Amino acid sequence: KAERRALEQLALIADLLDLARLQERREEQKAEPVDVAQVLRGVAELMQARAEDKDLFFSMEIEPNLSPVQAHPEHIKQLWTNLISNAIKYTEPGGIVVVSLTQNPEYVVGMVRDTGIGMSPEQQAHLFEEFYRTEEAKAMERQGTGLGLSIVKKVVESYGGRIWAESELGKGSRFSFMLPRAT
Repeated sequence: KAERRALEQLALIADLLDLARLQERREEQKAEPVDVAQVLRGVAELMQARAEDKDLFFSMEIEPNLSPVQAHPEHIKQLWTNLISNAIKYTEPGGIVVVSLTQNPEYVVGMVRDTGIGMSPEQQAHLFEEFYRTEEAKAMERQGTGLGLSIVKKVVESYGGRIWAESELGKGSRFSFMLPRAT
């Protein structure tokens, strides 16, 4: 029990440090052209085992010849890690997690969809707030800091992008984001 509590505290500290780093935007974190698809493939490779452990169908669709985005590579990794990790964490065994990456003339568009616990409209209104977790999320997965989605939102918005969620309680969620294509 003590070991589990210590791990929970370490996760909280790590998330708080990530949040602080995003807010201060140090000089060494200057944006550079990032291949979002390559980062996604790396994160998906790590998450595949977690999905298989839960008997989830995990698929990834990446449009060919995507433009890079102007960002810090570690931030893009955090973005994908938090979104995919949440989808896996809050989807019951036998469910589905689908990740896609496309582009339009101005933006690279990412999406993570799951058949998980979903959220009510009231819950969605608080979704990107720091430390917010729904009661259903707490009941399904005790461990969690409630900072992952606020970190994701800060990452996306710090590079001129936008993020939103669509969800229905008991039927799953779809998180989508747009980041400007590098010029």
